[in-house]
Amino acid sequence: MTGILWYDTIVCVLVFIFGSVIGSFLNVVIYRTPQHMSIINGPSHCFSCGERIKAYDLVPIFSWIILGGKCRKCKAPISVRYTIVEALTGLMFLLSYIRFSASLPMVVAIVFFSLLIVLSCIDIDHMEIPYWCTISIAVLGIATFFTEPNMPWWEHFAGAAVIAVPFAVLALFGGMGGGDVQLMAAAGFVLGWKIVPAAVIGVIIGAVYGVVMQVSLSSFTKERTKEISEKLTAWCEGKNTEGAEDVIYGEFEHGKCKISADLFEEKAWSLSADELKTAVEELSAELLAVMPDLPDSKEFVFRASVKDGAVTKIKLRRRIAFGPALSVGLAVGMLCGETIIKSYLALL
Repeated sequence: MTGILWYDTIVCVLVFIFGSVIGSFLNVVIYRTPQHMSIINGPSHCFSCGERIKAYDLVPIFSWIILGGKCRKCKAPISVRYTIVEALTGLMFLLSYIRFSASLPMVVAIVFFSLLIVLSCIDIDHMEIPYWCTISIAVLGIATFFTEPNMPWWEHFAGAAVIAVPFAVLALFGGMGGGDVQLMAAAGFVLGWKIVPAAVIGVIIGAVYGVVMQVSLSSFTKERTKEISEKLTAWCEGKNTEGAEDVIYGEFEHGKCKISADLFEEKAWSLSADELKTAVEELSAELLAVMPDLPDSKEFVFRASVKDGAVTKIKLRRRIAFGPALSVGLAVGMLCGETIIKSYLALL
């Protein structure tokens, strides 16, 4: 019995170490793929001084701890997220082994979790879920045809269909983005009916996070909304056709204010197309001055209704990355979805 316990402990440690090594590679994928850089060519280097990172400084988790979270040469800080990704990947690999043991379903699980970690981090950084991640998850669903013999083929399609419709409705009302819908549809193809508890958990986590963020920023958004409204009203004076209505959409992303002149209703403005385009560029610069200290990511969007040269209604809100919240739900669905469903049905 002691020998078996020692064997299981050693295997668990090795699985965690292997997962952390894969997590180190996932960090490369997370950083490079949005910038269309090769994930194979090009050694790891310090982003501050450009120094190539030595092999002994690339040991997952421990190197960051030993270096005190700083570059060995220039002492520039190294984000703790690299270590978090490594540790999280190791943990998810370990949970996959504990849940499925050494089997094909375990392989599916670790690939699934790796993709969730990558898309979650990219969603946090760029507010978008890469198509290749959702496509990869959908392809992974095909693999489950062979690794999940107890799940009939139609259940995979049912899982994708039953979750895609309500999430598409949420997307239409601005509750989430199209990437979230694609992610859940692809994941439904993998999980089958287990996508239901996964979606419930993900939506609850996302909703709680969204409410907390909006409440914490309520005074900030109220103040900035007033300033944006004043600048929009001043800009519209003499440009908005009398009695005409229009809606102005804009977003603050990557340190810029983006407003598309193509979305303006031409009849509502007394400017030519070229004049309107130039005026919109000036407006973008003016509004950016209202929010100059935003991080280099998509943060806020606004929608302003305009009539007779004045703003009649305006809403400014922070964009929330739902990918991480949904990924937590999907991870729970993969590991415990069947148990949750059975427990719920037992209560009926």
